Amino acid sequence: MAHHIYMTHAYLIPDSDMLSALIRAARRGVDVRIIIPAESNHIVADWLARGFYSSFLRAGVRLLLYQGAMVHAKTATIDGQWSTIGTANIDRLSLLGNYEINVEVFNADVAKQMEDLFAVDSSNTIELSLPDWQRRHAMVKFSETVLTPLRPLL
Repeated sequence: MAHHIYMTHAYLIPDSDMLSALIRAARRGVDVRIIIPAESNHIVADWLARGFYSSFLRAGVRLLLYQGAMVHAKTATIDGQWSTIGTANIDRLSLLGNYEINVEVFNADVAKQMEDLFAVDSSNTIELSLPDWQRRHAMVKFSETVLTPLRPLL
């Protein structure tokens, strides 16, 4: 069973399989942390991604908002053994149509370096809590709901 999953993604718009896998992992006690930009360079992607935050936070996934710059990395590492680095975001376009690519590495030394970089990047984040997220303005919540049908397009 996995112990931890650390991910960094510029745009977090998971398909139903990825969403379900990360939520199931967190619910069974896996330490799932995802660094995402507090503000990205793509406002529509931000609004679509935010529609998933409640589900992630309720399940125990830790969302770490990168401060002061656009984090554009697309990385993940699991249990100090497996890592991926590349150009693909976790969204339908990246995975199916944008001809993006990631490399998978099964190597403890690489995974250790990835975890060290994740720790450095984490030091420039603010963790989003479920209570803070639930306190956002009603108009913001409404806007996220209105954009929900666009998720499958990205």
